[in-house]
Amino acid sequence: MRTLTLRIIGTTPLLLHRVSNHQLRDQIASKVNRGILFEHEALENMSKDEDGRPVVPVSWLWNAIRKGCSRIIVDGGKQLSFFKLQQSLHLPAGLILLQGKSGCPLEWEVYTSVQHLAPGSRKMITVVAPMFKNWVIEVTLVVDDNQPDDFMLQRIFNEAGKSGIGLFHPPKKQFGKFTVSLRSSRA
Repeated sequence: MRTLTLRIIGTTPLLLHRVSNHQLRDQIASKVNRGILFEHEALENMSKDEDGRPVVPVSWLWNAIRKGCSRIIVDGGKQLSFFKLQQSLHLPAGLILLQGKSGCPLEWEVYTSVQHLAPGSRKMITVVAPMFKNWVIEVTLVVDDNQPDDFMLQRIFNEAGKSGIGLFHPPKKQFGKFTVSLRSSRA
């Protein structure tokens, strides 16, 4: 087994809404017409731990890794197997604390966007989410010895960073993209 520290550095703003699936737009739709201010609603919608600190669910990272695997071809034209990779990677369960870049305090602002409820729908909704511009997460990853080397893992995370994490990626807008640096040490 080897232990890696992943430092995931945001290259585009992160929309940290507790509902990350864009298919659930009716749950994401703003309640502002019910008298709630955008700032209060964004704070309510934020993915937080029990102490109220902003966090990223580990499942978002797994989703990005899955997308990263789908973009990598190995062994003469076969797609890299996410299922096999997932068996050899061990991420901590639960939530990862969101941090500010370069020791700066973590700050957020309100993101709002008017969108169609569904593709082809005439009904419009307003999406409200907290947006973090300068963000970093660090997570420890344990990798089985006989599995992907650090070079292949870097490729996977580079591709994962292109797909991003977070709420959803509104058309023609880029959110949740990241780069990853790996620090390796034997466990």
